[in-house]
Amino acid sequence: MSSYKNEDESLTDPDSLTSEPNGDDTSKSGLRWVYPLLCGLILLPITMQWIPSEIALWKQAAARNHWDTKDREMALELSSQALNWDADNPSLLTERADWLAELGRYNESIDIYQMLIANLTTTGESALTIQLRMQLCNHLNSRSMRDKQPSDETWQQWVIINTWYGSGDRIKKLSLLKEANLHNNRAYQLAVSNSHLQEALASASKCLELFGGEIYFLYSDPIYYVQAAYQAYRQENYPTAIENLNKAVDKLSRHHALLQATSPTITWKAFEKKELAQLIVNFEALFGNVLLFRAVCLKQILDEDRPENKLTNQIVTDRRQAKELGVDSKYFTPKDAHFGNLLMSFSTHSFIPMALDTRGYIYHLQGNHHLALIDLEVAVGATEYELKQFDQVLEYERDRVADAEFVKQQRHERAKNLAVILYHRSLAYDATHQVAKARKDRERISELGFSANPLLH
Repeated sequence: MSSYKNEDESLTDPDSLTSEPNGDDTSKSGLRWVYPLLCGLILLPITMQWIPSEIALWKQAAARNHWDTKDREMALELSSQALNWDADNPSLLTERADWLAELGRYNESIDIYQMLIANLTTTGESALTIQLRMQLCNHLNSRSMRDKQPSDETWQQWVIINTWYGSGDRIKKLSLLKEANLHNNRAYQLAVSNSHLQEALASASKCLELFGGEIYFLYSDPIYYVQAAYQAYRQENYPTAIENLNKAVDKLSRHHALLQATSPTITWKAFEKKELAQLIVNFEALFGNVLLFRAVCLKQILDEDRPENKLTNQIVTDRRQAKELGVDSKYFTPKDAHFGNLLMSFSTHSFIPMALDTRGYIYHLQGNHHLALIDLEVAVGATEYELKQFDQVLEYERDRVADAEFVKQQRHERAKNLAVILYHRSLAYDATHQVAKARKDRERISELGFSANPLLH
């Protein structure tokens, strides 16, 4: 017979209240202490490891709140306390370093990044350390701007970054836009460091070439209509194609007139004259192809509907003008004329002014101020338009914005991008003795809430 008694029996049997426990009960009672002890031995180390990092995050969150309210001293104090709890946390370290840089304490900021990178590269480079090196370059450049000295250290960091991307075909695995962004970042950071400008220009050119060349960036607005027309053409929607092509031709005609009116003076360098001449050749080839594309679409409508002779006259006119621009209709097909959809995405359109600003700034640093202005004029116009569009959408959607702080940050970033490009253009205006235009750009920078100085980058 089993000696087991269930719990109900123990409670109802009076004898059970005074009876001595048997051996089995004693054994079970002892085991009850073993389980908590084992749990404690397992959980205590985990808890002791988890608690410091959590406390550090709480401290840093409090520090961030103080930083946002401009209480810099308390923010840095709480940041120090957070690092006392989790000294090797990359997120805590980089945020503190970025704050120090914002206060102009560049040496301290740079030391933190260099220490962190050194600790993380004991087993080799990684995507994280490469990203940290790019961020480090920003602070190296800020210090060099303040000290008015070139930063060769930025070039040294990019040698490491280039080597990492070159190994294992990493760069080939990037999307088109990410690869372009990598080349643009390299070019811009070298430009701001004011060192290795030839290498910087080569990177900027590589960035533009990925999208078919500078011609597509400088004239992205009319090309957008051309690409919309190409999509309609592939769908055999020729009236829509013509509607878009008419807009493109109108814009390109005005651009062509402006280019023809650009007469290099004695202030233009030989390199600038050569580049302008090539730009005109490339533009005329593009314009000629667009005219021939319109002629092809008009021919399709003529074959289908056989309307009046004015379409025939327009076809003849477009082909003749294209030939004057150096493009022969015998060798033209829409498919081979590079009328794809590279510039159709919003991301690419947003990237265009950034890339042109980079090359324009490099041209300015090299003393090619007239070429710089060609790029910077387009960059300013595109960025002003983008900011205006953002403000219009924000005004319309104001009551439906869920995260006002996020929207405010997005607006600030767009405004800063515009301020940076305006600053670069003001430098080129000053260098070409267009003082009134330079002053107007600086006034616009002030309106945007920024100060026109070398640290604006």
